[in-house]
Formats: sequence, C-alpha cells, structure tokens
Amino acid sequence: MGNLRVIVLWVLAVAVMAWYYFTDPNGGAETIARVQYLAWIFVASGPVYLLRRALLDGARSRDAFEVAMSSPTGAGLAFLGMSILTAVLFLSFSVRAGAAEMPLGAQKYLPVLAAEQAEKWPDMPLRSALAAQVEQETCPTLRSAKCWSPRAELKTAREYGFGLGQITVTKRFDNFAEARKLDPSLRDWAFTDRYDATRQLRTLVLMDRDLYRRLAPLVKDGHEALAMSFAAYNGGLGGVLADRRLCARVKNCDPQRWWGNVEHTSLKAKTVVAGYGKSFFAINREYVKNIMHVRRGHYAEWFGDA
Repeated sequence: MGNLRVIVLWVLAVAVMAWYYFTDPNGGAETIARVQYLAWIFVASGPVYLLRRALLDGARSRDAFEVAMSSPTGAGLAFLGMSILTAVLFLSFSVRAGAAEMPLGAQKYLPVLAAEQAEKWPDMPLRSALAAQVEQETCPTLRSAKCWSPRAELKTAREYGFGLGQITVTKRFDNFAEARKLDPSLRDWAFTDRYDATRQLRTLVLMDRDLYRRLAPLVKDGHEALAMSFAAYNGGLGGVLADRRLCARVKNCDPQRWWGNVEHTSLKAKTVVAGYGKSFFAINREYVKNIMHVRRGHYAEWFGDA
C-alpha cells in the first residue's frame, strides 16, 4: 500500500510538471525555474533538520506523535511546537527562493516604472500589469539577457522593435515617431538615444493609458477595459474595436467583456505566419492572457495588487 502511494505521488508530480511545461509562456524556462525552486527546498531541508535537532536535542517527530496518541495533552503540544519550529525554520531558508521568479532586470527598473505610473497614470487599475507587460515584451525566458533590458530588440523582415515596451517601427507605421508626440518630455528623444530606459517606460505607460482611456467609456469594468487595452497595444486599437463589433453580432457574446467574449471573436488571421510560428490571432490573445493571468503574479506583491 505504501509503495502504491509513492507511485501515485510520482505520477501526479510528473503530470503536473508536464502540464506546466506545455502551457509555459516561456517555452519551458519558467517550468525549469519552478523545478529549481523545488531543488532549493530540498537544499533548505538539510539545514532545517540540523537546526531543529540542535534546538531540540533528542526530540523526534515520530516519537512525539506516538506518545501524543496515548497522552495527547503534553506530548501533543510538544508535537505542535516542533511542527511550528520546523515551519518557521523552513520558511526562513526557502522564502528567498520566491524572489527568483522575478527577473534580475526587473529589480532595477521596477522603481522607475512605478514612478512613471505614479506621475502619468496614478489611477491605473491593477498596477502590476504593466510590469507583466514588460516581461511579456522582453523575456523569451526569465533568465535571458534580453529580459527587462532596454536594449532588447526584435528584428524581422516585417518589423523592428526595441526596448522595454518593444516600440515598433515598420514600413507602414513608426511608433517611435508617435511616441515623441505623447508628452513634452519626449519631443527631443532622438532615435540614437532610443535605449533610454526611463523614456521607454514613460512611453509604455502613456500608450497604455491612452488606449485605456479610449476603451474605458465603452466597457463597464476596468479590468475588462485593461485587457482590451493590452490587446490594442499588441494588435492595434482598430482591431479591438472591430472585434467588439463582431462580438455584438454573435449570439451570447458580450462586447463589454473581453474574457470569454471578445477574446474569442476576431477578424484577425488565424493561419500560422512564417517566422512567428503562430497566427496573429493566437499571438494577440496569448499576449493578453500572459500579461493578466500568467506573468502578473511575479509583480503583484511588489505593487501590492491582489
């Protein structure tokens, strides 16, 4: 019976790891980071055991448990005390591993992002979402040199993007030129100085803010409007407005809601695009999901968001 339980636990563990791997927005890198976190827990277990033995010499959890079964009052309290001590020691060793989920570059630029938000968009709902957007734009993996780097670049035959918000320049449009119109402090921003992290983050905040303010009057819920804003940042405001109109013509589709509604209705192409490995529809929808539901958790505590 004991062996069967071990086998079941291992099978469940492997199944969960496989599920994390195949749904990993970082192509498996985040799954590896989680496995490394578990490895740290095993490393922490050794010192925790030794410290507990040093503090409670001769005490054994199993002995206390067996005595507690026959005399639950005193021994039961002793067993509870040992459990609490073990938990405290374990947390003290392993709590730092949680910070590993936040990329190193984020620790440098989060205060800059927070300052720009406070100045340019103080009433923004869900402040941690913009940090998740930077991760989505720059982090092929959480350990990549591009992750949270102002010098992150994307070069394809179709487009050139750079920086923490991947400001995009194509033959059809120039978002860098448009960015300089967003705020007086950006008017003298030269292309040769495009790797300025503060101006990149200011641009990200202002672009998202302006998209949100265009969409918020059309959508009752702030979080739904924010999701549509991210879809617009990635695929254009016109595309989101067209998708909302299409949704309004589909039975049981609510154009006021992104999740489960506008999310599933679109005029965007659903055929795989060469060089991208996915369709523009899939890229756009994954962009919103990854920001709001997958990556935001790395920054929620830092910003104090739920």
